[in-house]
Amino acid sequence: MHPALAKLVESGQLKSERSSADEVQGFLAHAAHALDDAAVPGLSASGRFEFGYTAAHALAFAALRAHDLRPAIRPGHRAIVFLTLAQTIGAPAVLWSSLNRYHTKRNKSEYGQWVEASEAEARDLLKLATELQERTTRWLKMHGRGMPG
Repeated sequence: MHPALAKLVESGQLKSERSSADEVQGFLAHAAHALDDAAVPGLSASGRFEFGYTAAHALAFAALRAHDLRPAIRPGHRAIVFLTLAQTIGAPAVLWSSLNRYHTKRNKSEYGQWVEASEAEARDLLKLATELQERTTRWLKMHGRGMPG
């Protein structure tokens, strides 16, 4: 286990829990459906943004589950999946930090004031989620984790 992930387990932000290829594949399938919806031009920018966020979160969660980890249910439990992408799949900082920024925007709309997403944000989040899908799938195949055998 990556030392940074081990520290997050020690601190209680993550917990160890056995996963399966079927579980990881379920998250990948969920993300693929959400990505399809995020690309529908007739939907509002905010709707496409929400689908893009859903896809990105499912992919980041799949990466964490492939390491037999999951977030502990506590404040920040949704953000931790993005913040650990460098350790789970070797994602570059620009990818996970951009996804975390969109997580913050999504949380404002979900738990406080409504914040409408722009066309540019919806397109950017779709691009980022698509990149995350490619990187996650490639990492899983390379490491033989969470892929059907």
